[in-house]
Amino acid sequence: MRRKQFRGNHKTALERGGNIIMKKRIISLAAAAVFVIGTLAGCGNSSTQTTDKTASSSGGDLVTVRDAVMTGQLDQYATEIGLWQGIFEKYGIDLQTTEFVAGINTIDAVVNGTADIGMMADYAAVNRLGNTLDATNLQIFSQISGGQSALSGGLYVDPKYADDPKSLDGSAGFMYQEGTVTYYYASKCIEYLGLDESKQNLINTDSSQTRLALIQKGGASAVYANGSEAKYIEEAGWVQVATSQKIGIQTGSYFLSTDKYISENTDTLAKFLQAVDESTQYINDHLDESAEYLADKLGLKAEDFKENWKNYSFEPGFSEEATTHLEDIEKWGFEHGSFPKDYNVRDFINTDVAKIAFPDNVTIE
Repeated sequence: MRRKQFRGNHKTALERGGNIIMKKRIISLAAAAVFVIGTLAGCGNSSTQTTDKTASSSGGDLVTVRDAVMTGQLDQYATEIGLWQGIFEKYGIDLQTTEFVAGINTIDAVVNGTADIGMMADYAAVNRLGNTLDATNLQIFSQISGGQSALSGGLYVDPKYADDPKSLDGSAGFMYQEGTVTYYYASKCIEYLGLDESKQNLINTDSSQTRLALIQKGGASAVYANGSEAKYIEEAGWVQVATSQKIGIQTGSYFLSTDKYISENTDTLAKFLQAVDESTQYINDHLDESAEYLADKLGLKAEDFKENWKNYSFEPGFSEEATTHLEDIEKWGFEHGSFPKDYNVRDFINTDVAKIAFPDNVTIE
């Protein structure tokens, strides 16, 4: 493991010269866990984004949609339950899912043509768009949640810092995962503590398992966490010193696809959103039953699922508030050097799908 502290003279954009990339934060940590990411069987030609049709048991045609889902997120849970209950078939969709550990991976699948759609959290979305402005064909076609205050979780620290969190200044490091919203969370925690971010160590990790391993080895000093991860961090002996509400954490997540796929499959994507909505409602109405099914299907603990589910809500459509939230994240990302050029995030929002599926939920100006 190698740590490097970034220079204090932070730039508002990445400065590239030769093979050197100057960034304010550290990016260093060997993986402590190995993940096997399933490949999608029967993807067809990755160069095309045209959907296939298969015969349903009732004799009708189903349109194939390949969905890249994120481990432990609403999209994974809702699609698993929807497939189990035949909800997607009811809406005329043959849904094929592939699981990835982070939003940056789900969108990689969309970009390389092995998936049609995927979800990303707010920072990951604006970061990806900001770093591919001249080449991207990605568009956001619906919010999942639009930037509401986080209902649980917070800043967790090594107990020796619990009585005086400001003593974290210059400590072992705040953990995050490069390219994901966790970098934004770490920065918000540092801002909440009133510390100079340029003087802090940030430790790039690849998973919650890696973060737990660092906690147990004393290799880090702080992390933002919620859901079941927060529970395991508490069991490892760390202490919460600030709630998400006190820190000012707001979360948002979104469905993305390519402009071509959206334009050619608008009605199908509208049905997809309606199916996810019905699946989410099924979980809310049958929480214990859903938890037991997902525990068996995904190999997780039913109580962990229910703990995570408290943090999720499905708000399909596109609100002005969700758009403003993305603009705030984009501004923050640019000012923190996440991408080299300021841009208008509204240029990458397509409301055609949402206007069909949930017209009353589209309030973007």
